[in-house]
Amino acid sequence: MRVSRAFYEQRNNRPEHIQVSEGESITFPAHLHEDLELFLVRSGKTKVEVGEEEKILSAGEFAVIFPNTVHSYEALEPDSAFTMAVCRASLLGEYKTRLVHFRPKTAFIKKENVHKDIPYAMHALEEQRKTEPNEAVYRAFVQLILARAFTCLELYEVREPKSIDLTTRLISYMTKNFRQPISLESLSKELGVSKYHLSHVFSERLHTGFNEYLNFLRLSEAIGLLSTTRDSITDICMSCGFSSQSTFNRAFLNRFSITPRQYRLLYSGIKICERD
Repeated sequence: MRVSRAFYEQRNNRPEHIQVSEGESITFPAHLHEDLELFLVRSGKTKVEVGEEEKILSAGEFAVIFPNTVHSYEALEPDSAFTMAVCRASLLGEYKTRLVHFRPKTAFIKKENVHKDIPYAMHALEEQRKTEPNEAVYRAFVQLILARAFTCLELYEVREPKSIDLTTRLISYMTKNFRQPISLESLSKELGVSKYHLSHVFSERLHTGFNEYLNFLRLSEAIGLLSTTRDSITDICMSCGFSSQSTFNRAFLNRFSITPRQYRLLYSGIKICERD
């Protein structure tokens, strides 16, 4: 049994300058955030969707996902390995302006165009995070990756703010409000469209249902809190928006095939004695 660590998309209340993960078989529904995301396939095949573009990436291929861009992942082969880095603006240096005001014609870089510095620096970020977190070192590696990647990316300037499509509005609203009581009816009123139209967006664009996507957001936050805080499972359940601990436990078990308590024991280095 494998549990993929999720990256929660509203990280304004978290101190980390970077989140790095080396793992296997990532499947992550459509989401967006304000950070730069770098994704390297190390083995197997992973389908990556960035904006309106979809591509199957093989070993050695790379994606640069600009801030505030909807993207998703789906592993297509068992044990498809990847390295992912989610980087805050503080690490971007001179590249920050380009990442905000420009977009690439394609977010993907073919294997033959991926400079050897990119996989080296991606792995180095993970090693640095595990051994000795250091913002200056993170910044150097991230900017090395961008220096090599930007030679392969054809950019166009975003002169006028593009109209925000319904999918982006939907994802943005839910990632900001998932802790609150929310229903398909209240969401349809907030976005000014019928709930039937929203259901179509969930099924056709996000390939999931409303309840499944809401639970995905809440559980993504929950596993981060289980791994990195001493908060009780009851407190985590409530802070993530679940109405009861039984609902939380059932949703967690359905998604990860283990209970929240078992997850904490397996994936957290924090020793906690709790009654719930």
